[in-house]
Amino acid sequence: MKHKYTSKADFVRKNKKKAQTDVKSNPFEVRINKQKHTVLGKKLRRFDKGMPGVSRSKAIKKRKATLLQEYQQRGKRNQFVDRRLGENDPEMTLEDKMLQRFAMERKTHHEKAGAFSLNEEEELTHFGQSLSQIEKFEEPDSDSEDDATGKLSGEYVKEAHFGGFLTKKTSKDSGEEKSDKPKSRQEMIEEIIAQSKQRKHERQHQKEQTEDLREKLDQQWAEFQTSLHFNKKSQPKEERVRPKADDYDIMVRELGFEIKAKASDRLKTEEELAREEQERLQKLEADRQLRMKGLTQEDIREQQQNRHVSADDLDDGFDFIRPERLQLAYKDGKLLLPEGKELIPSTSDADDKPIRRKHHSEADGSEADQSEDEDKGHSEEDNSDQSEGEGSDQSEEEDDDDDDDGSDLESEKSAEDVSGEEEEQEEEEEGKDESEEEEEEEREDKKGEEAKAMEKTKERKAIAEAAQTELPYTFKAPESLKDLMELMEDQSYDRQLIIINRIRKCHHPSLAEGNRTKLQNLFSILLEYFGKLANQSPVAMEMIDGLTIHLYELAQQSPGPAADTVQTVLKNKYHKFDSVCQRKGRAVYPAVDTLLLLKLVSVMFPTSDFRHSVVTPAMLFMAQILTKCPVTSGRDIACGLFVCTLFLQYVSLSKRFVPEVINYLQGLLYLAVKKESGKALDAEVVPPFKHNSAQGNLLVLQEEDSSTSMSIKPLPLDCLSKNPIQDTDTDDFRICATHATLHLTNMFANMYQNLPAFHEIFSPIRDLLSKHLLLPAYPQEVQDGRSQFLQLMKGDHSQATYCPLQYEKLKPKPLKLYEPKFEEGYNPERKIKGSRKQKEKERLLKMHKREMKGAVREIRKDTQFLARQQLQEQMEKDAERKRKVKEIMHHLSSQEGECKQIAKKKIKIM
Repeated sequence: MKHKYTSKADFVRKNKKKAQTDVKSNPFEVRINKQKHTVLGKKLRRFDKGMPGVSRSKAIKKRKATLLQEYQQRGKRNQFVDRRLGENDPEMTLEDKMLQRFAMERKTHHEKAGAFSLNEEEELTHFGQSLSQIEKFEEPDSDSEDDATGKLSGEYVKEAHFGGFLTKKTSKDSGEEKSDKPKSRQEMIEEIIAQSKQRKHERQHQKEQTEDLREKLDQQWAEFQTSLHFNKKSQPKEERVRPKADDYDIMVRELGFEIKAKASDRLKTEEELAREEQERLQKLEADRQLRMKGLTQEDIREQQQNRHVSADDLDDGFDFIRPERLQLAYKDGKLLLPEGKELIPSTSDADDKPIRRKHHSEADGSEADQSEDEDKGHSEEDNSDQSEGEGSDQSEEEDDDDDDDGSDLESEKSAEDVSGEEEEQEEEEEGKDESEEEEEEEREDKKGEEAKAMEKTKERKAIAEAAQTELPYTFKAPESLKDLMELMEDQSYDRQLIIINRIRKCHHPSLAEGNRTKLQNLFSILLEYFGKLANQSPVAMEMIDGLTIHLYELAQQSPGPAADTVQTVLKNKYHKFDSVCQRKGRAVYPAVDTLLLLKLVSVMFPTSDFRHSVVTPAMLFMAQILTKCPVTSGRDIACGLFVCTLFLQYVSLSKRFVPEVINYLQGLLYLAVKKESGKALDAEVVPPFKHNSAQGNLLVLQEEDSSTSMSIKPLPLDCLSKNPIQDTDTDDFRICATHATLHLTNMFANMYQNLPAFHEIFSPIRDLLSKHLLLPAYPQEVQDGRSQFLQLMKGDHSQATYCPLQYEKLKPKPLKLYEPKFEEGYNPERKIKGSRKQKEKERLLKMHKREMKGAVREIRKDTQFLARQQLQEQMEKDAERKRKVKEIMHHLSSQEGECKQIAKKKIKIM
């Protein structure tokens, strides 16, 4: 093969072309990935070096050629698409397509779209034929229907209204021609009336004939039916045996006849009930205010009905009073009315007067009779006009009768004129007597009216006095205890509770925005009033019980503020108690208000919670009372038993152990044991009780012989007061206190019998009752309480058996462990061996991950490119708008300048 010869010119041309194609790159645009370690002689791979500027410009050019073109042509359409209904459906026929298009056109066309259109209406068609050309087959109206509806006949209209100016009208009855003399209007009307009456009579006669014929046919049909009737009684009846109903059929019938639930009104919400209650109280208060003035609702209705309405009245106080409507009902043909109701209501006192008429002369009476006869005559004439008489004989007879009546009247008048003069004198005398009688009756009526007025005033005074003694139905919310005491002054306890109830209802939280705050303030005031009532002697327990209900309901409405209020009161009382303890080393049992407040806490708040903001401090306070207050009198014993009872109520659900109560009950039983002077019992005693104290025999009986027959009664609440009415230094009080102590001991023992330390807790009390306090002189009920406790202690808890701590006999099983899998000759630089499928899967996953990253990157770049393009278009629009606005303003300013110059020239000329 010969070598191709290339001249020097070709070499220069080739190098020049190559130099033109080579692009000089900017060294600052070249990016080289930094290597961790520099290796001499190592060649850079293609992805270790790149030119991001060049690649970015290429990408932008590519997007301008593709993505930008699509963005700019996004709203353009360069082809026609046939969107007619059914055009692209080859299965539809031409008729179906036309029907579908017509239905769609009628659907889009509104019914009233052409209501005011002046164009001709569309002609409706049916199968290509106009509906106006189709025969309707309607029955035409007959002449008889015209008569029935009161219209003129067609024949009369034809003769009287239209045509026939040059022709002569012929008579209906005969063929002879009528006279040329025209009929008057009166004659024409009479002829029309006569013809209409004749037609009515004919129709009536035809109707009667038809009715008679129908009745005759009905009678014949009844006779014919009886002849075809078979005698069923002659045939023997077959007794049909009814199948016995099973349980399922019986149940189905019961369900069918079961009373179904009827729809009822929905339950009203608390807000609606409160609003109705407020409206009811306001209405009752308005009625009470009226009754205090001596007025009633009936008086107000009479005033409104009899009120004079002037022409300038604007009806500002108009109140429409609906009349009372009663249900219309009859029984045995008589109208049923409720009690106190009359068919014709009685009128006022003036209307109740008897109506008297003066006797007139016989002449006047004859004139009245004459007028009545004339009225009767007119009515008879009217009736004769409306009747459908046929002949003229009847009218002649009626005229004769009228003439006869007239002659009789004239004869009566002449007779009355002759006797009238004789009776005038008698009537004058009778008139004088009647006038005197009327004057006397008027005087009596006036006296009766005065008596009624006096009775009415007395009734009004009685109503006003009764209304003043009533409680108001609406009250303002008190702001302090002083305001509440002013409302409660000179009121019984029942009325005080009613006042509190009405205050709460008038200021329900749902009625106004500030009512909740008012009720919270009312709670603190009632709590203070509760303490004031508790300190009274004797204690008003009925009022306290009623007040407790209101306090509980108020606490449920606002639990947070109520808890804070009670907590503050407890804190103040505890600080007083603690200050006395720190100053003297001991304290005195608190007053009745504090003890009842602790009882109130158990009613208002839950006592079973593990920790509560009010109950927990109250329990700590009661524990301090049992621990720090020494027992020196019968009142102290009663207060301590009351606190122990409160503890039982507090822990009845949670069964929390309270050691202070057990120690206190043990100390009270120790006080009931008789101790010899100088000798101490071998019984455990916990403070505040002591072995040798002056009050060590407080509960020891003084007269043991007569104590067995004493009756046991519960300790009264008066024993808690500082100055009790009942004497506490008696054997009766000692027996009641001992019985209450044993009863509480049994209650706590039953509650704590499941505790592990039950034996250790109650063993001191068991030793005290079994060795020292035998109670032979006490009543049987007290002895039964002692034996019940000892029987409980002799049960499963007689010997406490505890298992000592021991080591575990079996060693715990260790968890199963697996030995690690080692690979001999492991090399971390070598790839892990695997099957071909696994390697192919890994390769595809890696490729998918790389492609996904690239696609996300490209989408992000496309979004940025479109955002830049949209921003550029918006900036161009803004610049164009700014330019146009500037041009317009420039034009306006030049016009304004020219106008000002023209105005200045005019001023100079002037």
